[in-house]
Amino acid sequence: MRTCRAACQRTASATYRVREHCSSSLSEYKLRRSCCFRTRAPAVQQRKPLRGPACVTYAKIGPSNGAQLVPAKRAAVSEKEGPSTDFRVIWSRLWKLTIPYWTMSEDATKAKWKLAGVVLLTLGTTGVSVWFNFLGRDFFNALSEKDTERFTQMLIKWLCSLFVGIPVYVLRDYYLSVLSLEWREWMTNEFTKDYFKDRSFYQVQAGNLVDNPDQRITNDVRNFTDTALSFSMTILNAVIDLVSFSEILYTIYPPLFVVLVVYSVGGTAISIKLGQKLVGLNFQQEAQEANFRYGLVRVRENAESIAFYGGEASEQRLLWQRLSAVVKNYAQLLRTSRNLEFFTSSYRFLIQILPAAVVAPLYFQGKIGFGVINQSSSAFNHILSDVSLVVYQFESIANFGAVIDRLGEFQEVLESSTTSRSTNTDVADPQPSSTQAPSLIQLVDQPGPSEQGGVLLDMDGVTLQTPDGASTLVQNLSVKVKDGESLLVMGPSGVGKTSVLRAIAGLWSTGSGTITRFGQTVAAGQEGDIMFVPQRPYMVLGSLREQVLYPTWATSPDPSSAEDGAHAQSAAGRNATSSGGASVDGTNGSEASPSSRSMRAVPSDQEICHVLRQVQLGPLLDRVSRDAGAGLDTSADWASMLSLGEQQRLAFARIIISKPKLVIMDEATSALDTNNEELLYKALKQIGVTFVSVGHRPTLTAYHEQQLRLQPVSKDSSPSGIEWEVSPISEAAVSKN
Repeated sequence: MRTCRAACQRTASATYRVREHCSSSLSEYKLRRSCCFRTRAPAVQQRKPLRGPACVTYAKIGPSNGAQLVPAKRAAVSEKEGPSTDFRVIWSRLWKLTIPYWTMSEDATKAKWKLAGVVLLTLGTTGVSVWFNFLGRDFFNALSEKDTERFTQMLIKWLCSLFVGIPVYVLRDYYLSVLSLEWREWMTNEFTKDYFKDRSFYQVQAGNLVDNPDQRITNDVRNFTDTALSFSMTILNAVIDLVSFSEILYTIYPPLFVVLVVYSVGGTAISIKLGQKLVGLNFQQEAQEANFRYGLVRVRENAESIAFYGGEASEQRLLWQRLSAVVKNYAQLLRTSRNLEFFTSSYRFLIQILPAAVVAPLYFQGKIGFGVINQSSSAFNHILSDVSLVVYQFESIANFGAVIDRLGEFQEVLESSTTSRSTNTDVADPQPSSTQAPSLIQLVDQPGPSEQGGVLLDMDGVTLQTPDGASTLVQNLSVKVKDGESLLVMGPSGVGKTSVLRAIAGLWSTGSGTITRFGQTVAAGQEGDIMFVPQRPYMVLGSLREQVLYPTWATSPDPSSAEDGAHAQSAAGRNATSSGGASVDGTNGSEASPSSRSMRAVPSDQEICHVLRQVQLGPLLDRVSRDAGAGLDTSADWASMLSLGEQQRLAFARIIISKPKLVIMDEATSALDTNNEELLYKALKQIGVTFVSVGHRPTLTAYHEQQLRLQPVSKDSSPSGIEWEVSPISEAAVSKN
């Protein structure tokens, strides 16, 4: 039995913090909600062990490529954790989330002017409140004195004031909502950019670094902008009200002002004590609700597979477990809120008579009029509302604190991921220590095919490990893929064939050696020389045309797509640095940037239809033309509508229409019959595409010139337990026989 300890590791650029995860066996670890944060505090603090069997902790250190993990015993301990009740942590996260929009965005100046307008309207609402306070005093004085003429005058003034005062409140709320919407739009775009930058979305998902990033980008950003602005205006209004009405109340009766201060301070202290658990409970409620919703989404996305397996009962049980977690946490939240509500309700009801009870003796002595009682009650309520924000808004503040924690945590993970990858090209520490980060595979991108023999891909002395560094998949692998000499990667399941492809793509980079890619990778908005095709192709949300053109000619309904396309084409000139290992420009800096090919025009509908029929998707084209009548413009849930075989044929259509020089494919024909497999591979040969394929079928050897075979070693004579061999296909067939 090991006790769980949180761990952090200081590297040359940052310190990272992770959370613990307990598993039933040390081999079945998983970094669950492993949130990595940069921190400058090198202090070491011991944490309490978690409950549970055989707990083990892995710390994320070094570059964030595919959730790099090392045992916690190699790391020190860090304290920072979310959800946090530390005011300094919450304030730091709030500051980092708030300031950029008002200082660094393109609309910063315009936003400041709009905010100034909202502030002026807020000042106006305070003026309206003060005006109605005096109107109320005179109105009730006239009523108590039975002065009919003055009563009529005050009634007219009151009604006329409504026409002036109400628009001030309405416009303040309207422009505040508009400003919140614009802030949300900018903040969502920024989070989305960071989420996709350097493939951070892959790192977050692969390492399970944070839970439910989709909810954080949607709901949490919306709640943050709405609440931040409304709270800011509430605080501003409270300060102005406090200054304005304090003078009125102190002038009426100083002891009443003292009663107010004591009442509000005591109420605030009691509210904090009763509701201090709400921040953590709201944080957990957001997470549990998102987990339950994600479970329902998975059922929808995998409906056919679940139906084939007859897994309805299992899925229902899993959803019930997640719902139980939602209900259990919410029940705790309700109990805490109930206890707080007992106090806040009493607090509210008592203030209805407290000011009148304090000033009543003056009224009975004839020192003040009846209207002054109403005025003092109004002023007392205004000031008490201002100084009792914590009492009245504690649940909202607690929920806002949870939102700040979730967004701040997400922001820090994205920043750590990006920052750590930016340091991959730094000079290594010449004095390695026992806590040094694992070595990385160097990923080098050259601008075009090698001049020496037309090499498209060169793996030199590559030792590939799993992202946690726990096991070595292959050692000292060296292989070259030349133009026209396709490579077939074969071997038993589980030896690491797909992992080799991940290393070529830069998704996995723990290990050593160098991978050189000669050419630019195909990406959204840019043509390229190298294209990657997974076993299950990704189906985009859009029309059939967009499926075929993805990712090279990714389209956008945004009117500014033309401008974005120009930016994308200019970005095509930049080096396609992957998110994984240390990527190095082949010719130093911008000289390696220019693409070896210019961006072609978007293929015509005739070309798209021809390619679809070429990959045996003519019936699909005919069906959408006949049923929907929209042809290539037909939009559908293609991932559900198309079988896996049709999706794989669509992936080949993308290759044919993009015409890259090298394609890296992971069992791209596993769902196809041998006739379609032959047709598709021959189509690639006809357009001069060289490919690296992972597969199991012997028939694949007919379309490749050389073979990389990975094979487990029975007696584990190799350090990795896996031996490899590269040979021409003819020799490989002879040796097999």
